[in-house]
Amino acid sequence: MEVVNKIIKNCKNKYGDRFQYYLTGSFARNEINFKDYDIAIYDNNNDKKDWIDLLENFYNKKELDGKNIDAQIDQMTHKIKTMQGNVLNKKKNNLVKRYVYSKNNLDSSKFVKYKNINGNLWEKELVLVKQKHRDMGLDKIKRIYMEL
Repeated sequence: MEVVNKIIKNCKNKYGDRFQYYLTGSFARNEINFKDYDIAIYDNNNDKKDWIDLLENFYNKKELDGKNIDAQIDQMTHKIKTMQGNVLNKKKNNLVKRYVYSKNNLDSSKFVKYKNINGNLWEKELVLVKQKHRDMGLDKIKRIYMEL
C-alpha cells in the first residue's frame, strides 16, 4: 500500500491530526480477490470546507498493483467501527451518508442516491450494509477498520 501511505502522509503533513484514515473493506478482511483499496476518512472537525481538496488527493489514483483507491469521508466511522455484529445486523437498513469526489456527474440508482454538494464533492446515501455484503454474511459480524 505504498501509494495509499504516501497520499495519507502528504495529507497528514497538510492537515495534521484533523482527519483519521482507516483501511476497510475486502482488502482489510484479507479477501483474495479484492477489487480496490477502501479508505474511510473521518473528519474530527466535521467541516466540509476542506473535503474537496482532501478527497482530490485520492481521486483516480491506483496502488502499485493497478487496483483503484476508493476514499470516502464517512462521519459514521467511529460509530460503525464499534458496532458488534448483532447491532450492525439490526441497523443494516439504516441510511448512511458518505462523501466522495468526482469530476463526473454521478447518477443515482435504486440502491445509491447521489447529490452534488459543491463542485466535485458528492453526497452518497445508501443503506449501512448493502445486499452484496448481506449475502456474504457481513451484516452479522463486526466491521474491520485498520487505522493508517
